[in-house]
Formats: sequence, structure tokens, C-alpha cells
Amino acid sequence: MASTDDTDRDAAAGVFSRAKGGLYGGPVDTTGLDPNVVAQLMGYRWATSFEGTQPAATITYAFPSSTAAYMSDPTYPSTNDLATFQPLNEFQEAAVRTGLALVASYTNLKFVEVAPGSASQAAFRFSQYTPDPAKSEARFPANEGAFKSYQSDSRDTGDMFLGQNSRPTSTAYFGTDHFTTIIHEMGHSFGLKHGHDGTFHGTLAPQVNDNEFSVMTYASYFGANTATGASEARLGSSPTSYMMYDIAALQVMYGANFDKVGIRATYRWDKGTGQQFIGSDAAPNTGVTATDKIFSTVWTQGATVTYDLREFTQDQVDDLRPGHFLKFSNDQLADLNNAVDAGTAGYIAQGNVYNALLYHGDLRSAVANLITGIGNDTLIGNDRDNVLTAGAGTDIISTAGGNDTVHGGAGADTIFFGSGYSVLSDTLADLNGDVVRDFGFGTVDVRGERFAWSNVDLNLAGTKATITVDGSVIELNGSFFSGNGAFIVSQRGVGADEHTAVSYVNVLPNLAEGRSVNPILINGVADQPFMTGDGAVRFTLELKSAVSAFANTLGVYKIGADGTISDVQVLFANTLNVAAGAKTVDLGVLGNGQHFGFFLIQDGANLFNAPTGTLSFVTPGTNTSANVDIWLPPTLVSSTQGALSGHQIFHSSASLNPNASVQVLSGVQSGGQQLHLGFEDLPMATGDRDYQDVVVGIHANGDGFFFT
Repeated sequence: MASTDDTDRDAAAGVFSRAKGGLYGGPVDTTGLDPNVVAQLMGYRWATSFEGTQPAATITYAFPSSTAAYMSDPTYPSTNDLATFQPLNEFQEAAVRTGLALVASYTNLKFVEVAPGSASQAAFRFSQYTPDPAKSEARFPANEGAFKSYQSDSRDTGDMFLGQNSRPTSTAYFGTDHFTTIIHEMGHSFGLKHGHDGTFHGTLAPQVNDNEFSVMTYASYFGANTATGASEARLGSSPTSYMMYDIAALQVMYGANFDKVGIRATYRWDKGTGQQFIGSDAAPNTGVTATDKIFSTVWTQGATVTYDLREFTQDQVDDLRPGHFLKFSNDQLADLNNAVDAGTAGYIAQGNVYNALLYHGDLRSAVANLITGIGNDTLIGNDRDNVLTAGAGTDIISTAGGNDTVHGGAGADTIFFGSGYSVLSDTLADLNGDVVRDFGFGTVDVRGERFAWSNVDLNLAGTKATITVDGSVIELNGSFFSGNGAFIVSQRGVGADEHTAVSYVNVLPNLAEGRSVNPILINGVADQPFMTGDGAVRFTLELKSAVSAFANTLGVYKIGADGTISDVQVLFANTLNVAAGAKTVDLGVLGNGQHFGFFLIQDGANLFNAPTGTLSFVTPGTNTSANVDIWLPPTLVSSTQGALSGHQIFHSSASLNPNASVQVLSGVQSGGQQLHLGFEDLPMATGDRDYQDVVVGIHANGDGFFFT
């Protein structure tokens, strides 16, 4: 990376309002942003008009073959940089294209390469030079901003001059300081500043001021002296991508790329070479470093991503939360200081792979699933619906705010259930010795077994419930006091799919019009396995009450094992007007692995006189059946009425609601054999949160309830 100021430019009278490559400089609004993101922004980006607020969507770039591309304007202000001009070599060009492709994968920007003969018309121009002292440099987006050091002239804005520290000698440039310098300089041209420089917009906080979190800081390791220039990692240990605060800052300027929403992908890394794969193919814009290190930040583009790390058998510490990291291969951790011996403590990266920050809180970019190998691993989930799968070992697994499934594998594991709905699913042998903490509401799913309450030895002692089945012991810790709720045993599946779910569900709170429910009791669907079918169990639903200013419509659909919604039906066209003999509905039998979802159309009876024809929920803007994993409110379509708009629809699955709001709560009533669901028919932000607008009870034939 540059050892002197890499944003210098020759002194000349400024021109700031002229277009370059059809684009201009425009200001960036940093109001309300994370200070560490602000510390990356110089305040301007490429825009479609002078001082405009519309960011660029397409940027042209070129590799000039001579200085004529610059001197077509005789007033070009950076003539000193042209004195030792040379075209880029093929390896530099390849590295530049990789850097641009990375930015395109993070943002809504597209890039178009212009032939060298037309380079004078390109927004970005890349060449090399040989300055003394050695450095590389780049020009910011055009601006006459108040901070003089960041001013940039329209005539040379976007021009990058790559010096001796950005000259890879082969296509094996990943993990080299040459590649990091190239993408660092490109960052300036997009509008990024130095994260370590506090003269404008502040600095990165000390705990994130190194190359683990940004390639725009001169600090390759924590505490590096950046006053004298950039520190450097050992060969192969420089970042192979932009890092989390770089990505977040680029997205502030140019939006976030969610092109992979709806796609499922498995990411893995080779334990020998460190190469990243998506499925069986090498991941785009990745490669092997000279020392086989793994050091990058991943932006999923909204795909439902599984990290498959079972190849790594050491003790792992893998945290899926945005802004955190995964450490699964000690030998492949980056060595961040080339001025000390290899492996010196205090200079080793904390993780192998780092998680990008969320864009405006949008969970679609968060990694969904994780598989670890044999070892005593620590797995930490995020607020997306996660599947966390550990191999054999004494593991510690923590879920968060989503609807999560945990497979602890063999060994005495400790599982911490988060605020969402969590399921611990394993065989009896693998569950033996497991301890679940914070079992507020959740499920232990015993695979390969069907058993009833008569087969269960349940020992309740205050906040601890010990469950023994056929000699296997599982300890649950929660609030199991007398009268608080009920354990429900649900037998499902046949043959190889046999399993039994043991869940705990709190008593339904007292619901009354206009009385807000305590937020800690708003739990969504507290026992999803109860509403899951196996081809044999029959379900019935009873409308218990409806108290609302709206004539709401209530419906049901089936959700497949892959999350796809089908068989959309209206149960009650007007929940305020249901005959006494019509309040109980036979929901029928679900296929193996299917489960029910419910939806409420606010004032549907008055808006549509009840929907007619064949109904379906589709992903917005498509004819594709909606999926609960896409985290988008779907569109309701009628075969006779078309798309039904002008209404609010709330789902029992929070992922389908605006802002992923929880519009239902659930519970049991003492002595009953039903799971009750209460709906709120106003958005969470404006509603009274009384959850009694529509209340239903669901019964599954054969399931057993044990009240504390």
C-alpha cells in the first residue's frame, strides 16, 4: 500500500462542474450512519448530474495505451504523473477487473470497459508510473468540497496511477499487498477515504482500525503506526476482498446488490489451498494466496447461504452475526505484520472469514446456515432463520432472533436458545447429555423415534426440566413453574422420517381490546412442529373470538419443506360474521414435512367482498410462488380478480410481513388441547398490540399436552 499520501494531485486551477465519462461528483448524506462507516467516506460519490443526489449506475473504465488519452484536454491538471507513464501490464489489468467485479457484487454499480483508443471518454482510467518515493495514487469524485485535501478536479477525477507497490507479477495476486493497494486506490476513486485519518469525518474505532475491517486504513494490524505510512502483512496475508466497513461505505454511496435473493448456495473453503467455492465451482473473484491463507469478507447478495466447514476438524469459533467473523482454520489465519517473525502473537487475524454488515437492517444478506466439523466448536447464529449443525464434540451453540434449528451431533452440547423460536433436533443418542439454556419457548425434536407421554420421564424442579427417554437424558432450563404453560408431545413421520417433538408453550396471556400485550409475550408461533404434518395427522381449527373495527378475512396455506407457499384458502371471509356452526373447520391432512401458515387480510370483507377464484401468493414482480425464506411481503393474486392491492396482509410467518414484524402470538389454555394463535390486525408501529383481533385454536389429533 502507499507509503506516502496517495490522494495528492498537482496544483492547478480547479474545474469541478464538467462531466467525465458522462458523470459528475455529488454529495453523500452521512446523517445517522455508523461512525465507522462515516470514517470511510470523503463526502462525495459519482452522480448523474453536477452536485446531484442520484448516484451513478454505470461507470466506464479504460486502460490508456498512451498519454494522449489524458492530454486530449491540454489543461489536464496531473501532468507530473504522466512523466513516467506506462500502460498497465496484463496482471495489473486482471487485478483491476477483479476489484471492479467485487464492487459490482456489493453494489448496484455496473462497469463497462472502453477500448484504449477511447480512453479519454472513460470515467476511470488506469495506468502505471514510477514516482519517487514509491507510491500509488487515485483521484476522488469531482468536488470543490470544504475540506481542501479531498477536492478533486473534473478533468482528472477517477484517474488512478499505480506505482511500484501495485505491480503483481502474475495472476496469483490474491493476498498480496499489490492487490490490496490496487483495490485501496480504487476505493478512493469511488469516494472512500483513509479510515485511519481523522482530519475529516473521524477515524475507525481502535477495535476495527486494521485490515480485518477495512482495506482503506494504513494499519494492517491493530496499533500500527500509520503516521509514517502503511504497515504491511506478510506475503499471502493481505485481504483478498474489500472488508466490511469498505463494503458498507460503498453501499451507502451506490446501494446494495441483492441479485441472488431466492437462490440457495453452499460456500466452502479448501483446507489445503484456502480457495473459496460456491457449490463445486471456484467462487467468482477469489483465488489462492501464496501461503494458502483465508482472509476475506463475504457479501451474499441475498442468497440463502450455507457455510459448510465440516472439512475443518479443529475447534472452531464461528459467529454468523453481521460484523463478526468465523475462525475455523488456525493455520490459515492471516499474518498481519511483515516486520516481525511469522506467527508472532498479537499480529494474527482474529478470523478467516468476516461477515458483511447489514444494509439498512436488511437480513437477506446475512448468512443463513452453518455446518462445522469434528471438534469442540462454538456456533453463534444471527437474527435470520438459521440451521446450525455441529459435528461430534462438546459444542456450544447459540441461536438468536430467528426461527432456528440446531443439530448438535454426538457429544454433550450446551445450547443457548435466543429470542426467536428454536428447535434442537437430533437422535436420542446424540441428545443424551445435552443442556438447553433459556428454553423460553422452543422444541426438542427427537429424530428416529415416535413416543407418547407414557414413554417420557419428566422431572420438574423450578427452572429445570429433565427429560428421560429410553435412558437418554436432556436437561432444559426455563420458566416451568406451575400454571405457566404446557409441554406438548407431537408424534410425526413414518419409517425413516419418524420423529417426536417435545415443546413447551406458555399459557396464552389475557387478551382484551386496546390492552397492549407485554412485548416479552409476543412469541409468534410457539410450536411450529405441532402444526407440521406427516401425511396422517389431521388438524382442525376453531375460531375462538374476533374483536376488531375491521371485517377481517382469515386464510390458511401450506408451506413446503423448502419454504414454498401453496394451496391458499380463505377460512372465514368475515371474521365478525361467522355462524356458530361454522366456527370449526377441518384443515385436513398435511403432507410429510409441510406445515400451516395463516394470513389475515385487514378489512378484507369490505375491500374485496372476500377474495374469489383460485388464490396464490407470489414473489413481488413475478409469477413465482412465494417462499418464506425470501423475507419479502408476497403479493396475493386471485385467478378472477388479479393482484389484490390496496390492503394490508399479515402472516403468521414474520418473514412475510413488512419489516418482518411479528403479527401473531400463541399459547395454550389450561386443560385444553389446542394451540391458540392471536392476530394483531394493525402494523406493529401503529397498532395497539392487543393481539385479540382474531383468535383461533388449532388441534392435532393424537398430540399430548402436559400442563405444569
